[in-house]
Amino acid sequence: MMNRFKSMRESKKEYKEYRQRVEQLPTEFKGPMKALEHYLYNYAKGDGIMKIIYSILDMFELAVQNNQTVHDVVGDDIADFADNLLREYPEETWVNSQREKLRKSIK
Repeated sequence: MMNRFKSMRESKKEYKEYRQRVEQLPTEFKGPMKALEHYLYNYAKGDGIMKIIYSILDMFELAVQNNQTVHDVVGDDIADFADNLLREYPEETWVNSQREKLRKSIK
């Protein structure tokens, strides 16, 4: 039980640090970052999807350091960018989870 509380505290601390990093982004990146987070949460939640979201934040921070625009990172269609990420990590999506449950229902 104590390990569970410790894990929850650490997760909360990580998420707080993540929020602070997002708030430090320039406006051009902050809005798309929040929109991507919201969009991706519609398909999955938990540690797996947070790893994807953290990696997007890392890409955005690097782009800022390199004087790139948000379009340099996501391309012309931010939805395609997000969907491509979801395709790269299907195991993190709700759809994949539901497919697995369906498959197991007839075993």
